Amino acid sequence: MASIAQALEEALRHHRDGALGHAEVIYRRILAVSPEEGDALNLLAVLCLQTGRAGEALSLSTHATQVTPDAPSFHVTRADAAAATGQPALEATCLAQTLALNPAAPQAASWQRRRGRALVTTGDIPAGLQALRSAAALAPEDIDILDDLAVMLNRAGALDEAETHFIEILRRQPGHAGATRNLASLWLNRAASHLAADEPAEAAALARRAVDLDPGRRDGWARLGLALMGLNRPQLAGDALRRALPLPGPMDETAEILINLGFTETRQGRFAEAEAALAQALALAPGRVEALNHKGILLHAQGRLAEAAEVLGRAITAAPHDHRPLTNLGTVLRDLGDDQAAETHYARALALAPDEPAVHWQRSLARLMAGDMAVGWREYEWRHRTGQMGPLDPALAAIPEWRGPGHQGRAGLRLLLHAEQGHGDTLQFVRYAPLLAAAGARMGLRQVGLKVQPALTRLMASSFPGLTILPADARPDPADWDARISLMGLPYRLGTTLDTIPADCPYLTPPPGNGWRTRLAQTIPAGSRAVGLVWAGDPRPDDPVSALIDRRRSLALTALAPLATVGGVRFISLQKGAPAGQASAAPFPLLDWTAELRDFADTAALVACLDLVITVDTAVAHLAGALGRPVWVLSRADGCWRWLRDRVDSPWYPSMRLYRQQDWDDWSTTVRQVADDLVALTGH
Repeated sequence: MASIAQALEEALRHHRDGALGHAEVIYRRILAVSPEEGDALNLLAVLCLQTGRAGEALSLSTHATQVTPDAPSFHVTRADAAAATGQPALEATCLAQTLALNPAAPQAASWQRRRGRALVTTGDIPAGLQALRSAAALAPEDIDILDDLAVMLNRAGALDEAETHFIEILRRQPGHAGATRNLASLWLNRAASHLAADEPAEAAALARRAVDLDPGRRDGWARLGLALMGLNRPQLAGDALRRALPLPGPMDETAEILINLGFTETRQGRFAEAEAALAQALALAPGRVEALNHKGILLHAQGRLAEAAEVLGRAITAAPHDHRPLTNLGTVLRDLGDDQAAETHYARALALAPDEPAVHWQRSLARLMAGDMAVGWREYEWRHRTGQMGPLDPALAAIPEWRGPGHQGRAGLRLLLHAEQGHGDTLQFVRYAPLLAAAGARMGLRQVGLKVQPALTRLMASSFPGLTILPADARPDPADWDARISLMGLPYRLGTTLDTIPADCPYLTPPPGNGWRTRLAQTIPAGSRAVGLVWAGDPRPDDPVSALIDRRRSLALTALAPLATVGGVRFISLQKGAPAGQASAAPFPLLDWTAELRDFADTAALVACLDLVITVDTAVAHLAGALGRPVWVLSRADGCWRWLRDRVDSPWYPSMRLYRQQDWDDWSTTVRQVADDLVALTGH
């Protein structure tokens, strides 16, 4: 009879040749004669693994390691059987025993890698990471080990270290599929965290890196679109979302991309495109609140107020605990003229989201329009938290904010007033500056300074010689001031109500001596009225919300053609910016000296010499009112809050008359009324 060694050799030859049945018969004959034969136990265990009998393999390999505990390969076989039977903890233990027996084996890095993966599967992330780090140290050039380590570091939240390893893998092997996918995912997850923390700039940078690395990822383009929306860059956001749409993904994700695309198109005034995107979203996800909410916003932007109210009502029914459609419906109801219903909806929204700035902001505008200034000014303070205000100059931010008379704790304060929003806002609220200076001692103020936009600095200097006017290019030194307050924060700090609006006009004085009165006398026939015209505002392309409002408040110069029928007037252009180019094709004779108007001081000097200014709701309206000049303002259908509700006059400017647009985007009736009143004024 052949010896056990010879039998093992024969069985192993059959095993290697693939004659597994013959090999198994011989292994079992050997074990029948010698049940403790370790090699036979181990090799039969390997054969059982090869033939799908993992349980038997585990039993045989366990027996093999018991009879020959110092054989590393036996422990490897047992580890294989443990893995095949779904026992990662046992697999890790077997590999640890293997490594302890032969730590310098060529396969040691592979064993450590397997052990690390198994430990991670058990949930022991720290031990798994330690094993994978050991594997990477044993085989530093092995990209697969480095990839496993990076993946596990990412899962463990060690994002910086994971990022470093993924980048190293891609340096060594550009296009590595796993590292590409995982690094892009890491960046996109970070982008999501920054979005949740209201940090869209950081989110956009990370999402851009992700799509540059892996441009075929739909979630990358979608996340980039969201981040760009947060940065108020709707055109770029729309581009990213359109890149995402054709890429494969689930239906819910498609609907979400379409909803966001609809919103960005609305922000750009691309209403047909927005409507198409939202219709597709609602076809995929009927009744989804986000789609209904954005459709309501779209309809509102188009002036389709009744339709907007109906759609937003459906959104509220679909999601009664979502403050967004409640807020948006409140704003639609405000523009429909129902102040009480608007207030009810804002109150419901605030009950759901008491710290949501957008709700407080919209409520503030509605309350101010309704004349409820006590609530309106208080709520208006939330504007700084909406993300719609530009960042405060760090030099200003370093100065403590003034909280109002008697709140700063000591007398003799040096108070700096500063501009906050547009030129018109500064012109309207700078009226408080001389009042504060006059009441300085009573209010505990020793000095009042003023920091405004460069285009207004010279006018402020000529109007308020008793104030400290900071030069146009100067940044305030925090050491020179004890407190600061934006001009638009003064009505709240000073408790302004509808009955206490300081309306002593004029409060602005243009610089003397530029000869406008003489030039007008030489140019305009005696007995004719000099009427200034402004037909468009500032489009502010970098501010999508303001740009949409400007589209509604502005009109083409040709829309003022009915004024050509009025005799006894000569029109003078006060229009600046791109719309000023329309002056050359005016529908009536139009004097245009705007090239000589370098700033608001020059414009004020000309306006002070005019008999009347006719303007859309822009800075010149405030300038004329502050100079005490007669001014007729064409106010859009969803008029600005400062003009209140249904009034033809303004408590802010005694010389102002308001002409309110009757139908959204239709100025014809309003312009016709202006023309008729101009005829009545001139008698021609």
